Amino acid sequence: MKKEEKKLLIEEIEKRLQSIEQGTLLFVDFGRVKANSIAGLRKDFRKTGVFYKVVKTDLLRIACKNLKIKVDPNLFKGNVAMATFAGEPTELAKKFSEIKDEEGNLLFNFKGGFVDGKWYDTNEIGALSKLPPKSILVAQLLYLVNSPISRLVTVLSKPQRDFVTVLNQIKENIQPGAV
Repeated sequence: MKKEEKKLLIEEIEKRLQSIEQGTLLFVDFGRVKANSIAGLRKDFRKTGVFYKVVKTDLLRIACKNLKIKVDPNLFKGNVAMATFAGEPTELAKKFSEIKDEEGNLLFNFKGGFVDGKWYDTNEIGALSKLPPKSILVAQLLYLVNSPISRLVTVLSKPQRDFVTVLNQIKENIQPGAV
């Protein structure tokens, strides 16, 4: 590879690394992916808005050094692909954790990544892939916050409901003309 080509690739990597504050950037090991299946995966990635690119570890190391970005040194060992996504971090992590071969083995292994500018290691990205989307987490939180309030309203309104029920029963038991 010529020096000019390497410079262009380093600039492209740096451009992706500079955008880590606004979205999600994951690094994955693609060693188990077969060459004939990667074209279909890339097409699927493009449809869902995921940018996926295999990068040379030396060029990635240079780009990280130029931008003074601290990452796990294990990132520079083995095969590395970079994936960026502007949507929910859990969606990108789930997408890579759900891609399996015929025997059910994962095709991609997480090497780490950035979510909203913060570095997450392999285990943290794996845990992130198991979380539900943000909208569901917010709904669950709102339910938990709202639940005690609605129970309180139910408890406070029970005496009035019981009183009205007793009055209705008395009214039904009184015979017409008895008054």
